[in-house]
Amino acid sequence: MRLFLCLSLLLGGLCPALAQPSTPVPPLPRTVAARIQQVENSLLPYVPVQGLAGWNLAERMKYHRVPGLSIAVIHDYKVEWVKAYGWADTTARTPVTPATLFSAGSISKLVAAGAAMALVQQGRLSLDAPINTYLKSWKLAENDFTRTRPVTLRLLLSHQGGTSQSSYWGFVPGKGPLPSVVDILSGQPRAESRPVVVNRLPGTGFQYSGGGYLVAQLALTDATGQDFVPLTESLLFRPLKMTGATFAQPLPPALQPRAAWAYSANAWFKGMPYLYPQQAPAGLYATPTDVARFLIEVQQAYRGKGKVLTQTTAREMLTPQAEVSLGTYREQMALGPFLLQRADKTDEASRYFEHTGVNAGFLAYALGSVTGGNGVVIMMNNDGGAAELGKELRRAVAKVYGWPDFLPPAIQPAATPAPALAAYAGRYQRGPDEVVEFRVQGSHLVESINGGPAILTYPIAPDTVAFTDFALTGVFERNAAGQTTGFRMLGVGPVPAMPRLRPEQLLPNELLRLGRVPEAVAGYRAMKLNEYQLTYMAYDLYPRGAAGWPAIEGLLGLALEQFPQSAVVHARWGDLYAVKGDTPRAIGAYQTALRLNPDDKDLREKLQGLMK
Repeated sequence: MRLFLCLSLLLGGLCPALAQPSTPVPPLPRTVAARIQQVENSLLPYVPVQGLAGWNLAERMKYHRVPGLSIAVIHDYKVEWVKAYGWADTTARTPVTPATLFSAGSISKLVAAGAAMALVQQGRLSLDAPINTYLKSWKLAENDFTRTRPVTLRLLLSHQGGTSQSSYWGFVPGKGPLPSVVDILSGQPRAESRPVVVNRLPGTGFQYSGGGYLVAQLALTDATGQDFVPLTESLLFRPLKMTGATFAQPLPPALQPRAAWAYSANAWFKGMPYLYPQQAPAGLYATPTDVARFLIEVQQAYRGKGKVLTQTTAREMLTPQAEVSLGTYREQMALGPFLLQRADKTDEASRYFEHTGVNAGFLAYALGSVTGGNGVVIMMNNDGGAAELGKELRRAVAKVYGWPDFLPPAIQPAATPAPALAAYAGRYQRGPDEVVEFRVQGSHLVESINGGPAILTYPIAPDTVAFTDFALTGVFERNAAGQTTGFRMLGVGPVPAMPRLRPEQLLPNELLRLGRVPEAVAGYRAMKLNEYQLTYMAYDLYPRGAAGWPAIEGLLGLALEQFPQSAVVHARWGDLYAVKGDTPRAIGAYQTALRLNPDDKDLREKLQGLMK
């Protein structure tokens, strides 16, 4: 909803711990078919609302622009049902099926951690020995940090190794041989990423690092003498019957027809599935059933019934290692999975383990209960709206299956007369260029920020409302005459009230959306924004197509006026000219940008493409 408030909640723990009794669990529909139908019609916002009918899955896929989706639901330690929706390839009109393979993104890390723990269990690796003990083909460079505390497998799996490179972009197919793991770790030019180094004292806190997982991958292969693909097949995929799962990059020809295409609205996206030679951090392909079978193995092993992992191993894997965030939920890092639990709960029944995966054009969620045998895996071929769709859908599963204390306490709406609702409706200013608008919708309100998505908002007491996108409340302020004059968020520290704007008071972003570009530019000129703020705003307008070009030109014109020697500004002008089909001017802008920043490889590639 609101970035600075969310950060406050996550990092500062300022959201009150909703000391609530356990939510009553509704009866589970008797048949699997009825459960599926209920899940498909029970998609929920972040905070449930008493009496609110859930959304329909097909409608939400259309709303979030997600072409295809596949889901596996775990109940009583079994995959109870699997179902696929939409298109694996919209051009070829290939439907998603339960056998469709998706790029799993960082869920790769969760599975790779399982492989590492299997080797620890066999005594072939130690969680607490210096990782360089196992590395033969490359070594993690020593420095003052590592001499104070060596990096270990435990620290790498829990993102506490202090290693660099939070994530990897992947490679467009057809650009030549993929870099090796050693190429990537050492930062060779063809790796297109910096070397992995230790830039923080190991063991002093959570620092997400895909680079750390690549170091762990090399330790596994160096210690065993096996390539990562056959190693993970023998350790996990064959014993657990994860028949579609593979870390092979690119996919073997036999599996390629089963793979979903990738879809993304990001301007940098090249319109095809990317390759990820960084296998442990990002290279897994799988079906939801494959990933669900891995989750079930962890759950079963936790109670001493695993096929691959022992109870000791599973309990070690699900032991908290580092704090990640604290708000409505407490999030901790374990050895591979993130641990999630409502902040007002401490019992084992309300603990969950999870991982999210995002690669170019793909997004996935894997979530399981520590006890009780519940879970869900959702995989989609979109990396934008899929983020919200997947969360809405997993909440639906949690609601229908009565997962203990997974959902926040539901909002209890208070009946509010229509005149009172109408008095709240209006625009309120938060910051120099941010408008929070409330509109009446039936018996409640909807909030939007700078014309963004509508957020359901419900009165819960006189002049007090609760939001559905975060566990937050706020109050409308009145003057002595009883008129609504402002709005203030509650529970987030000393945040000033947002004054109500008069109808004629328009902020620059509103003027821009109305097409009053010169007035908007004048407003932004007075705000003295930096080159990145201006070019990012311009970038954000590309989804409007040609209708957004005048506003983009206005913003980039201001950026060029204020930052004439900025390579970023000239590069963004080149992007605009390229989109408009003005190749000569695009080439000129890119050449200017490269003179100012000769090291920009992406820019050089764009220029070469235009000059062919």
